[in-house]
Amino acid sequence: MDAAARPTDSAPAFHAEDVDQVADYRSVSVLALLSLLIGLTSPLILVSRLFLILPLLGAALSLIALRRIATSSELLAGRWAATAGLALCVACGIAAFSRDGVTRYMRTTQAEEFGREWLLMLASNETEQAFRMTVEGARPAAPREPGMPPAATTPYDQFMNDPLVQEISTAGANANVAFLETQEYSVPSRRDFIVRQRFQITPYGDAGNSDSSTVIEAVVTLQRSRFPGQRQPRWLVVKFEAPSATAN
Repeated sequence: MDAAARPTDSAPAFHAEDVDQVADYRSVSVLALLSLLIGLTSPLILVSRLFLILPLLGAALSLIALRRIATSSELLAGRWAATAGLALCVACGIAAFSRDGVTRYMRTTQAEEFGREWLLMLASNETEQAFRMTVEGARPAAPREPGMPPAATTPYDQFMNDPLVQEISTAGANANVAFLETQEYSVPSRRDFIVRQRFQITPYGDAGNSDSSTVIEAVVTLQRSRFPGQRQPRWLVVKFEAPSATAN
């Protein structure tokens, strides 16, 4: 037998199962893997809203990857990765917005309780305590320079000269303070909250009957922060005004 006709030991031998493996080979979608990677980093949105782009981008890439896989005639793999990435992005997005909703409800409720307490204190003519619950009242007094005369008016005097303070302080200790609405809620920083709410104060006469003809409305802006001179964050009244002044 001719040596050229004899099979050599180095010639590759193919089997039927090898042909099946080559036919079953599919490339993994790069977009699917990328969406899974972004989905794994999406929990960063719970730390800061600046990472909101992560779940949005991850969800978009996941949908694109799933569509390409579905229309690739089984040439692309990675459906599990795209599905997992989509689930992670959606779950993190929902968790972040749910947490914001719960936080807003808690903060506005705290502001409502603080605002009602402050207005009741004013209505009871406890003006000094009410003044200390404002930003001006909680601020440490500035030392007077040597040789300088005392100021003509103090911050407390200015507080007492406010027409709305004078009007509310005559409502009486039995006045009813009703919460009407939250007009504004903002978060300037991670630990600061500003809430503006509208209240209605109804004075009660000596007989215990409400006097609807002298109903007083007030818009109170409250802020929860760690103010100068304060060790812990607290609620304080930043501003108060009549609704007509707010509209103007």
